[in-house]
Amino acid sequence: MYYFDNAASTKPAKEVLETYVKVSEELFANPSSIHRFGERTRLLLDQARQQIAKLLHFDAQEIYFTSSGTESNNWVLTGIVEALNERHPDKKRILISAIEHPSMMRQMDRLRKNGYQVDLIPVDSSGVIDVKALDDLLADDVLLVSTMAVNNEIGTKQPMMDIAVELMHYPNIIWHVDAVQAVLTELDSLNNSRIDVLTLSSHKFHAVRGAGILAKRQRVASYPLLYGGGQEMGERSSTENLAAITAMGKALRMASETQVATNERLADFQQRIRFAFQQAGWQIHTPADHASPHILCVSYEGIPGEVLVHAFAEHDIYLSTTSACSSRRHSPHATLRAMGVAEGVSSSAIRISMSALTTREEVDYLIEWIPEITEQF
Repeated sequence: MYYFDNAASTKPAKEVLETYVKVSEELFANPSSIHRFGERTRLLLDQARQQIAKLLHFDAQEIYFTSSGTESNNWVLTGIVEALNERHPDKKRILISAIEHPSMMRQMDRLRKNGYQVDLIPVDSSGVIDVKALDDLLADDVLLVSTMAVNNEIGTKQPMMDIAVELMHYPNIIWHVDAVQAVLTELDSLNNSRIDVLTLSSHKFHAVRGAGILAKRQRVASYPLLYGGGQEMGERSSTENLAAITAMGKALRMASETQVATNERLADFQQRIRFAFQQAGWQIHTPADHASPHILCVSYEGIPGEVLVHAFAEHDIYLSTTSACSSRRHSPHATLRAMGVAEGVSSSAIRISMSALTTREEVDYLIEWIPEITEQF
């Protein structure tokens, strides 16, 4: 199997799985239990929280564990927005970039029904947020701004420092960053004190499914996401998924330690794959100069993306069309549409995404089949 759908889900690293299994087998007590066994699991949970906080440059009490990036993003536009609006009832505007994940975009109708004005921040033809347009949209009545760090469909890196500079003029506006695709190669870009809220998902960086992170500065008001036993400092009740959380902490540390080497290797891989598609007559949508090296989006006009995905799968090569959350519903390629790419071209788009575990052998095999698969059409 030659797997190039890592933006959808990565393979858990061996060391991470070992941690997950060990905790599941040996420390299965409920961290809320007051007996000695429960205290041991509580200590491990606290250690994981402290480790993750240090890596993300937040305080430990600002780290909340969820089940996924989608859950964390929903918390932002429900509990956080509602609590902020209660404090500032005169602020009813929310700015969301035009290339956000469905877990953000599909909340817009609900927000508007609840009386909020939601404005989309446009992007340029490379899928990068138009900072000048953002500046024009910013005003004192804006409650929250939400942007990605790395786009999940074409891999563009967003101008984090430029956005931070613009928001310095509006210290009361809360800035949320969806960093789900940033951990593998752009973790350093998240070291920005102006970021107020950060969301991550464990299975995007070689941990297991079922764990996510909402990092939230203490100044950010919030209503609880889930009510119950008072876990996660009363903000998200539910027995903690300790094995997944500790595995996620280990995976995040490993990503931090291998960031430079991973970037160099994947940049070389992406350049070779990009050249192979160009030589075969494909259109490249991922910019060469400001994109994460782990994602490449290409299209072969006239052939539906689903057909192209199945053509590669015939040779044991697994890639995708758009976001995994949208591909089975045959949803349009939202990012390419926001970039102004014609529907006839965007409907032919596929996404090749790599990980820290992607090998040269896999890349060579993919490159070998690109000309032959192209010839079929």
